[in-house]
Amino acid sequence: MGVPELRRRFLVTAAVAWPAGGAVLLATAGWKTSAAFALTFLLVAGDFLWMALGVEQLLGAGAVPAGAARWFLMGLAFRSLLLLLGIYGIFSLLPRESLGVLLGIGGPLALMAAAGAASKRG
Repeated sequence: MGVPELRRRFLVTAAVAWPAGGAVLLATAGWKTSAAFALTFLLVAGDFLWMALGVEQLLGAGAVPAGAARWFLMGLAFRSLLLLLGIYGIFSLLPRESLGVLLGIGGPLALMAAAGAASKRG
């Protein structure tokens, strides 16, 4: 299984988990926690997709251009900075909603692991 298949599996599961998780948190913990979850989930999922596209280009069929690894590492640092700034912004807007933020980070990570494990099972 290549990066496109992993990305497709992740998108299918995320398309279900994102609204379902938001609805459960809305019913149990309130709209602020649900909003923190939804924003963080989108941020982390978008970060994963951006990273997957970069890895896919780096591992492409053609020759890797000179300096590609340096640009990849610079992009990795830039996306990490954007991710941290985004999470800081969410905590600035919703300072007491750490449960929503933690679930918003953990949800996409669990879905990435599940998408990778599903490829190993067959």
